[in-house]
Amino acid sequence: MHELLTEARFREIFTDFREAVHRFAWRLTGHAQDAEDLTQETFVTFWRKRDQYRGEGSLLGYLRRIAFRAYLNRRERLSAKRPPVALDVVAEPAAPAETVAESRDLRAFLRRKVEEALRGLADGVRETFLLFRYEGLKIAEVAEITGAPVKTVESRLKRAHEAVAAKLKPYRDQLWTR
Repeated sequence: MHELLTEARFREIFTDFREAVHRFAWRLTGHAQDAEDLTQETFVTFWRKRDQYRGEGSLLGYLRRIAFRAYLNRRERLSAKRPPVALDVVAEPAAPAETVAESRDLRAFLRRKVEEALRGLADGVRETFLLFRYEGLKIAEVAEITGAPVKTVESRLKRAHEAVAAKLKPYRDQLWTR
């Protein structure tokens, strides 16, 4: 694709895919500036290595793989600077910090609780869930992007769903009475 990817075509690709790559990067990082940096890094890498793209599969999938690899490299550098935090996502809290009744917007409340559960997951599990649930990718696509076997992706999804269910369990009775 090297000869075919002119600067004009690259600008078109950037315009067409920037938002989707940025949304993907934001979901991975959870931070606007990190997502912007990751998006720029993705397109710079795509341009630098444009001769490696063979046109097989979707271009967005290819860009997601570049973004995911860049994210993994960045995450490892950040992890080296921070001590690991052990979180037991299965443990039930003694009492919910906020009740459903106290929340004015049920969707916002549930979204916060799901995000809290996801923050407590191991990185590979969280990323797998985000790719599958929020990016709408199929299990095989998640496996391709992450480099994990399909069975590993399925196992990670199961763990993520269990963690989210455990996080929402204290609120289940309150939800049914609304």
